[in-house]
Amino acid sequence: MNPKNTDLAILGAGAAGMMAALCAADRGMHVALFDPFWSTPNNLELSGGLFPAAGSQLQSMAGVDDSPGQWLADLRAYAGSSVNERIAAPVAQSLPQVVAFLVERMQMPVRFLADVPAPGHGAVRFHSVTPASGPALSDCLRRAVRAHPLIDCRVDVVVSRMERAEKGFELIDAARHTHARQLLLAGGGFGGAADMVTEFIPEMSGALHSGSPTNDGSVIGMARAWGAALAGMDGYQGQGHTHPGGHTRLGMSIPTLGGIMVDRSGQRFVREDIGPSALAAKVLAQPGQLALEVFDAAIEARLGNHSAYAAARAAGRVLEADTLEELARAAGVPAHALADSVALAVQCAESASGSSDPLGRARFAQPLAAPYRASWVTGSLAHTQGGIVTDGEGRVLMADGQAIPHLYAAGGCAAGLSGQGGDGYLPGNGLAQSFGLAFNAVAAMAGD
Repeated sequence: MNPKNTDLAILGAGAAGMMAALCAADRGMHVALFDPFWSTPNNLELSGGLFPAAGSQLQSMAGVDDSPGQWLADLRAYAGSSVNERIAAPVAQSLPQVVAFLVERMQMPVRFLADVPAPGHGAVRFHSVTPASGPALSDCLRRAVRAHPLIDCRVDVVVSRMERAEKGFELIDAARHTHARQLLLAGGGFGGAADMVTEFIPEMSGALHSGSPTNDGSVIGMARAWGAALAGMDGYQGQGHTHPGGHTRLGMSIPTLGGIMVDRSGQRFVREDIGPSALAAKVLAQPGQLALEVFDAAIEARLGNHSAYAAARAAGRVLEADTLEELARAAGVPAHALADSVALAVQCAESASGSSDPLGRARFAQPLAAPYRASWVTGSLAHTQGGIVTDGEGRVLMADGQAIPHLYAAGGCAAGLSGQGGDGYLPGNGLAQSFGLAFNAVAAMAGD
């Protein structure tokens, strides 16, 4: 079988793989995009489809004063020493360029979401397509890669053998032998590999996995066999707003808008503003691994751009009540305890600051008021943050810091922006790394 030569082979057609394919093809490179799991929903499709891009032109046009430096400062304040400084600044700088590329070069309907606040972010800076959802963003990218004449989409094709060669890489599947000068690893993490989760993230061992089952860690293992270093393997994105069964979730913004969480006894157990990832382990520690998220109709009215909430509402996961007594009855929690929890939250919201909160929550946004809403949620593992070590341009590094020639990585299989347990995951980190690192990798390939 004579090999078919290509400039770039990409293993994995999620957010990072498709972004890299489009960027490379836009530069005139021939691309072979392999994905053995094309017909199985990946993490992009299961996500909310939101990504930060501090300093984008769309954000500036909306009157928001922000910059890559401010986003980077928020990331460092939130994640502390767990920030992956190898890639953080380069990714921050590239994200506004990613938005411009998608809008101007790819003609995609990307827009700035001025009404989507998120824990840990000092400004509203999320972007998405219309409608704002993971499936919609994935569909835009999929249509673009399939339509581009320089991208050969090898979908639902299993690469049976992949080897490093003297001048690139050899990829062999049932129908073709491909020789690529450069290779980008863009597979998933290891959230779907129970043995790896137990080894590297024991606190989430046995937890509901709400990410894609295709995240089996195989790409990480392959890179490791080639000498790649790994880092941040205990980092993960938890999801503290997942519904039991994992099919729907509430989304991340309800606490930021003033919602609270109580346990089965009707009592608050956590400062809800710690972020959705850190909340996962806190919720899992409650009786029955459940928490009741309590909010109101005013908050619900501000969730118009939250596709996850819309899906949860349509699935019948949201309770409604005109009074707290009715809400307690519907949820099966003690009415007096729920009333006390809400009263304290209202008191804190009405004070100059949330300093009166015994759990240490800093801000409650607005007082909760009738009519009320609530939903039972659990904690889940959305995706892992550890993986292949790269520099800020996606080059795969060995333990001695040397790059493996012509090998790049981005997305779930690559070490993320931050992570030490679930606490270091700033909302939006996953897509930020996937898009930013893939964009930078293709730019670096042009001079490789």
